[in-house]
Amino acid sequence: MLVTTQGEAPPVAARKRVLFTLVFLGSGGIERSVCNVLTGLDPSQFDTKMFFHHRPHPKSQSDRIPQRTEVVWGTDAFEYRRGMLPRFFWRLVREARDVDVIVAGQEGRAALLACLAGRLLRKPVVGMIHFDWGAFHLEQPRRQLWGLRWLYPRMSRIVACGHDSAKAFRDLVPVRPEQLHVIPNFVDGDRVRAAGEHPLPAWAEPIFRKPVVIAVGRLEHQKAFDVLIRSHALMRQAGVDQHLLILGEGSLEAELKALVKSLGVEDSVFLPGFAPNPHALMRRAAAFALSSRFEGLPMVLLEALALGCPVVSTDCPSGPAEVLEHGKHGVLVPMEQPQALADALARIVQDDVHRADLSARARRRSEELSADRALKAWESLLSSL
Repeated sequence: MLVTTQGEAPPVAARKRVLFTLVFLGSGGIERSVCNVLTGLDPSQFDTKMFFHHRPHPKSQSDRIPQRTEVVWGTDAFEYRRGMLPRFFWRLVREARDVDVIVAGQEGRAALLACLAGRLLRKPVVGMIHFDWGAFHLEQPRRQLWGLRWLYPRMSRIVACGHDSAKAFRDLVPVRPEQLHVIPNFVDGDRVRAAGEHPLPAWAEPIFRKPVVIAVGRLEHQKAFDVLIRSHALMRQAGVDQHLLILGEGSLEAELKALVKSLGVEDSVFLPGFAPNPHALMRRAAAFALSSRFEGLPMVLLEALALGCPVVSTDCPSGPAEVLEHGKHGVLVPMEQPQALADALARIVQDDVHRADLSARARRRSEELSADRALKAWESLLSSL
């Protein structure tokens, strides 16, 4: 029983100190997912710190990190060079000495150093899982799977972004049932919609003079933009007059542009690279296309729903079927089938009633995927450690 003398207020419970760590602050879904958790945590319960291996880039939209969060990093360099790992580790150890919990915001290097720092300092570590590793590990060096199997059983808790990705992870990595939690990714719908109201950038205005199919993501094999470009070419051949806009950067940029040229659709496919505000473009698109070969629980899909953008997605492992409830809130098509993707997108572009129906379904689904439940689950988990 707590006893206080007359006139004294009971002591205020100390806030839990939590350090999140990422390799860098990019524009991808992983970084947006971590920032959403960071922003949503109750400041009366949690003090937060963010540690990056690399200094945030000027184009990184660092305003996504709340001002109350202390931000530190291991190097001013934007690219990794051999010999940097020990520097990152010891800087992380120094920053983690005064916290209660370390959260590894992504797999790979961030998880490795967070786990080692936690063991050295005897601090609990939470690992976040963003991919369907059942599919993803097949594209990675074998050491990635070995790393998963060594690191994650040693963490205090593991948070998977969806039920499908949790099952795929559990099939690969021997973790205890009480270690693995499912807390779905979420977005701040009001913030996404507010960003969607911004005017189009000048370079995009000519593109939107025709119906636009939009896609957003890294220009890498996982996103299957080669399939999407082929589906666009099939739509054009069938007389469906529309533009394809793909936002993002990556190693396959030259290869994708070569494919565009070989298919003769240079005048209708646009790859402008990084867009600071993709939501203003997504809100005005006729359809959002997710052509991925695998996912986790894609943030950009949640953002498209919040904007009421009609969705066509591949039924890839994992996430889209879970988010769209197997086609209830958007159209699911098989992977690696450009014609099926083209047919689904063409119907949306040409059928006003169908497009309006999918837009309404998207908004309703976004309202169901409330951030409140996910944030309460995060706060409960962090408080328990």
